[in-house]
Amino acid sequence: MNDKKRTTEWSFSFEQIGESISNWVESLKGEGAESKTEQFSTPKGDASSAVIELGMAIGQVTVNALDNSENLIDAEVTYIGEMEFAVSSGAEKVVKLRQKQPKGSIRLPFKEAISAIGSRDDLRWNVGLAPDVPLRLKINAGLGRSKLDLSRLHLTGLEVDAGVGEIHLTLPVTSDAYKADIESGVGSTHITIPANAALKLDIDGGVGSTTIVIPKDAAVRIKGDSGLGGIHLPDHFIRVKKGDDFISKSGVWETEGFAVAARQIIIHYDGGIGGLKVE
Repeated sequence: MNDKKRTTEWSFSFEQIGESISNWVESLKGEGAESKTEQFSTPKGDASSAVIELGMAIGQVTVNALDNSENLIDAEVTYIGEMEFAVSSGAEKVVKLRQKQPKGSIRLPFKEAISAIGSRDDLRWNVGLAPDVPLRLKINAGLGRSKLDLSRLHLTGLEVDAGVGEIHLTLPVTSDAYKADIESGVGSTHITIPANAALKLDIDGGVGSTTIVIPKDAAVRIKGDSGLGGIHLPDHFIRVKKGDDFISKSGVWETEGFAVAARQIIIHYDGGIGGLKVE
């Protein structure tokens, strides 16, 4: 019975991370496939806010704030296949930049998908976003290493599907609290939260460790369901509620004075295969 349950958990995890990328891996895995580099940009114009959707396939990803630019987005992408770039009009612009999925492509086994990226280190996404426009950002990171430095952006919401690979995410400080949803895939996830931040962070753990760096004097509440991994917190966290699991890995922890703090960080961690460490 235990063996059957364990097999189901692993199968579900790999199926999840492959769902958004496996349809186009077939066209990307060949060493002879020719890559091309293209620039994608659109001006801020009269946009009062924006929704940015980025759908990567295979490659190294960098996202950060633009300097001295009138553009809402300015991206240089080296890719194989076809790209889709669409921009809506209106006060809230919607920008979609993503890899197209070829019709009729065949799903590849997970091991073959990993092999594909090993031989294509030329594929890259370098994306710059306007720091002075309120943004809701949705990122599907695909296969590769991602460095998402959002520290200077005016975020109103964030969704990240980490895919397969290591991800480094730096969050911003904003005047109003915002919500960030992180769906981990396969690989380690590193999240840095700066001083004076206020947000709700939901993390769906995948296969790999999750590390969160927070300021020592921050007001933090963590609700953790550890899955197959553990939860490791600094000594100044106080456990205010135990979980319902038999071995009591889960629970709720708070820093002293959390309830009366003006700026709060609320973290919900739903663990998979791998643990949570807060530094």
